[in-house]
Parts: sequence; C-alpha cells; structure tokens
Amino acid sequence: MIRLGIVGAGLIARQHASSAVRHPNAQLVAVGALERDAAEELASRYDGVRAAGSLEELLEPGDIDALIVATPTDTHEQLACDAMRRGVHVFVEKPMARTHASAQRIVDCAHETGRVLAVGHVIRYFPEYQAIKAQIDSGVLGDIAVATFGRQCQQPDWAADGWHTSMERSGGVVVDMMIHDVDLVRWYFGEPDTVYARALGSNHHNGLDYAVATLTMPDGTVCHLTGNWCEPTGFSQHAEVCGTQGMVSYDSRDRDEMHYARHSAATDEATALPPPPADARDPFLQQQADWIGEIEGRGTLINDGQWALRSLEIALAMLASSDSGQPVTTMQEA
Repeated sequence: MIRLGIVGAGLIARQHASSAVRHPNAQLVAVGALERDAAEELASRYDGVRAAGSLEELLEPGDIDALIVATPTDTHEQLACDAMRRGVHVFVEKPMARTHASAQRIVDCAHETGRVLAVGHVIRYFPEYQAIKAQIDSGVLGDIAVATFGRQCQQPDWAADGWHTSMERSGGVVVDMMIHDVDLVRWYFGEPDTVYARALGSNHHNGLDYAVATLTMPDGTVCHLTGNWCEPTGFSQHAEVCGTQGMVSYDSRDRDEMHYARHSAATDEATALPPPPADARDPFLQQQADWIGEIEGRGTLINDGQWALRSLEIALAMLASSDSGQPVTTMQEA
C-alpha cells in the first residue's frame, strides 16, 4: 500500500484527493497547505486523513511514501525537490515549472535521489483523446495533413491570490493550459520543428488571455492550437484531425461523441463514434495508477519528467515567438 500525501488544497488538489481515495493500492494519509484551514477542510472529507500547515509538518511523521504537488507553478521546484531529498516519490501537476531551468532542476533531483517523478499531463488519459489516437494509429485517416486542438474556460478565479493571471508565476494560458495540447501534438505526431504563436498575455485586460499557435512537423503536418481564458460559459475542449482518407472530430460544447467522416467522391458516409461509457475510468486516477505502478516496479509511467520538460520547452518557445513576432525553430528556452 503506497501512502500518499497531497500538498495544496485548491481545485486540482481536490480532484487528486477524490481520485486517490479510490486507488486499490494507495492510501491517502495527509493533506498540507499554507492555508491550514483549507487543508483541514479537504482532509475532513476523508476518514483518517490528517492536515498540515507546511511541507515540513506534512512529511515529518515519515508516514508518506509519495507526494502529489498541486500548488502554484512557481512553487513546484522547491516542494518537489525537498520531498525527493527526503526519500519521497513525487507527482507534480503540469506545468512542471515556470522556467526551463527550474524544471531541469526537478528532473536532475529525481535522477540524483532515485525517486519516481511524474507530471500531470492528464489529457492523454481522457477516452476521447485516446480514441483519436487509435484512429490515427490505425491508418483509417490516411496521411495526416492538419490538426486543430483547442481548450477554453473563464478567467481562472479559483485561487485567492490570482496567481494564474501573473505571467511571471504561471506563464498565462500558453504555459498553464495550452501545454495540454502541446502534449497531444507530441503524442500523436512527434516533435514539431517550428513554432509560431501570438498571445495576449494574462498581465493585461484584467487577466483575460487568448493565444493561437501553429506547430509544424518535419513531415509537413500542420497543427493549430488555440486557448483562452475569456469564455463566459465555463470550460470546453475540441479537436480535429484530418488526413487524406478522413477526419475525426470531437467538441465537448456540442456533443459527447466523436465523429468520423470518410473522404470519398462516391459517398458522404459519416459515422459517430460512441461516447465513452458512463463508468469510464477516471483519467486522474489512471495517471496516478501509472505513477504508483512505476513506484511499485511495474514500469507503467508515460508522463515522466523528461517528457514534461520537452513539452514545457515547446510552450516556452510559443511565448518566445509571441514576444518576437517571429517563428521559433528551436525548442530550447529563449
């Protein structure tokens, strides 16, 4: 039984706690946050879970094997590295860090301590995006030419200090949210060699943010990404992947099922893929299970630190392109 702790008590920490208590090989032991009242409130939802007001207090009893870091992005490095140096395995919410150097130090610390480091790029665990991956890999779409991915929500207002809307702390919608779609592009198609982006930036317009990006693959495949914190109606996401033989599309705003349409002069055949079953496994639980499986020696981890570092490099390249107004051909930190 892997004994889990969570540092953070906000929106995503609550999701991780809800998932963790349903894992058959894990036990949620403690929740910690600087806002001790918030930690106590979250801990009180589950029997036998203690609350702490600091990382030191959280880890001091020695009853935690693995820690989920669900705090503001600019705090990840210190919390993750402090925990790993105390012998604790670490799962860090995405993005792994705000800067490339900070993320690299987290990866280096994992190597130095031999701890298992995972990063919360959860979208690939969603059944809709897994189904799109299956369509691409099956060849039914033919040679992929263009893909479009987007996600949008209201201006983040779930943190009391508003850290999301600080470009210095969060990186705005590009680094905090569009990094999910960077992860999808890499999972589906490989590594882009050119990035061109424009971003409004969350330090202006009362925290609203909007960004568009084009990622070009070495084989010529073009991927368009959009993200915004301007939606008045809440979160939604969408995707289209188009190849020489057909297109698959998904849009959470209109329907829960995906649609596959075949290119043909002789028919306008279109079939709807069924929606994920009502009892589909929780994506957050699935990613925790992969991390825990790696800790237990079963080699199940897919979102490790090195993978997450590369995704961060591309997101940072998007910001660099927006700042310069020019395409960026290197994925190194600008």
